[in-house]
Order: sequence, then structure tokens, then C-alpha cells
Amino acid sequence: MKKNRRRSKKMSVMASRSMHIGAVMVMFFVMVILNLLASSSCNQIMKSIGEKERTLAKLEDERMRESARWDAMKTADNIDRALLKFGLSMRYAKAEQIVRMDSAGRPKPGQLAVARARKNSSVRTASVGKRR
Repeated sequence: MKKNRRRSKKMSVMASRSMHIGAVMVMFFVMVILNLLASSSCNQIMKSIGEKERTLAKLEDERMRESARWDAMKTADNIDRALLKFGLSMRYAKAEQIVRMDSAGRPKPGQLAVARARKNSSVRTASVGKRR
């Protein structure tokens, strides 16, 4: 019986060693699989970011082209051409025709255009009163 006991101890030691090795191998495979999943996920995110960056670059280029086109349209010659195209005879406002307003929506004091407008409105009011 003594021999049987020794064998069972050897068998139990071998079984525990093989279980430890098996557990280590299982943990290794789990780590490899988790690493592959994380790598795959990161690659998908990188592709998505790359696509979004390319889209952003295209939109930024388009914005720059449109901005340049708009700036070209705002030149005095192009504005005059557009006005002639639509049959409008408009001119830029003279310095005495410009009225600057404050934040409350009232004309700022001391402007020549405001004084002329008040003078013209009082003359028109007086002439309308004389007609009746």
C-alpha cells in the first residue's frame, strides 16, 4: 500500500503542475484574444478618425475657396457690374450721408448727416403746414 500512496502523491503533484500550466496557457490565450480585440477596435477608430479628418480637410478647402470667391465678389468693380446687370443705378453713400448709431439705436450726437436730416424734416414739415 505504501507504493500506492507514493504513486498517488506523484499523480497529484503532476496533476497540480499540469493544472497550473493549463491555467497559465488559458490566461495567455485570453490575453492574446483580448489584445487582438483591442487592436481591432483601435484600428477601426483610427480609420474613422482618418475619414473624418479627410472630410474636414475637404470642407476647409471648400470654405477657403468660397471665402476667396466671396471676397472677389465684394470688390467695387464686381459690385458695379452686378448692379448694372440688374439695372440698378446705385452709388456708395457719401460721408455726409452716413449715420452712426449707438448701442441703444439712437444716432450718435454731432453728426453732419443727422443735423441735415433734422433741418430737411423741419423745412418739409413747415412747407406741408403752409399748403393747407
